[in-house]
Amino acid sequence: MGPDRLPSDWPLREHSEFVQCAGTLWHVQRIGSGPVILLLHGTGSSTHSMAGMAECLSRQFTCVLIDLPGQGFTYPIDEREHLLSAMARAIHELCKHLEISPEYVIGHSAGAAVGIRMCLDTDIRPRGLLSINGALLPFGAFIEPLMLKAARALSRSPRVSRFLARRGTGESDVRRALRDTGATISEPMIQRYTTLISQPEHIEGTLRMMGGWELGQLAKDLPKLKTPTHLIGCEKDHIVPAIRAHRATREIPDATAITLEEAGHLVHEADPERVAQVFYQFLERLN
Repeated sequence: MGPDRLPSDWPLREHSEFVQCAGTLWHVQRIGSGPVILLLHGTGSSTHSMAGMAECLSRQFTCVLIDLPGQGFTYPIDEREHLLSAMARAIHELCKHLEISPEYVIGHSAGAAVGIRMCLDTDIRPRGLLSINGALLPFGAFIEPLMLKAARALSRSPRVSRFLARRGTGESDVRRALRDTGATISEPMIQRYTTLISQPEHIEGTLRMMGGWELGQLAKDLPKLKTPTHLIGCEKDHIVPAIRAHRATREIPDATAITLEEAGHLVHEADPERVAQVFYQFLERLN
């Protein structure tokens, strides 16, 4: 992690900066001009996941991409057990430090949960939030506590992180993992994720993120969300089934949802123009 680990060919590298704030060192990218959109990637990913979206939207907006704490090239924060709320507050502090006030938030998977938690817990007041295959609802009263405990235990073992980093460096493993998400796979995608999972710190950060994700509390708080929200689900998403986006609209006041056909969990990477078009349609409804 950190500036010395950022590859020379990383997407939007020319827009990268490293910022000390909220007790950690952040990798931040800013591109474009106009109203600010905050783009938040999902678990196990980095800014590269949102680069295509940013390139599409930067024609009309200032796009701010960050590596979430413990992911990509941002160092972790201290909190472990309540990481979702802590991460939301830390990103809010980062926004104040950068002197930006996001008018829109776009979050993928766990990034959507962070964005919603920010709207609930801080004074950020975006005009709209777009959730892409958002991980917003618990996976089950029995399964989720076991997953949290296992991830927390594994994240505390450097030996496990080093083993997984060595084990996951093969492109065949990355290709298989991406295929399991229902994604349309490209060679650049394989290269980016191979780079990330070869770093023990990124593996540890991913496990910590999984271990600190309290979706039960988020689900209880969804009815309090006042930010206009649109949710994307994808027909071929094997990680967060599309039905979850539609179920979330029962909890979020006035939320809307759409299912994209022939699309998987990483649709925003595979076809950023398509997702950008959904965002523009959302804006038309807001206006």
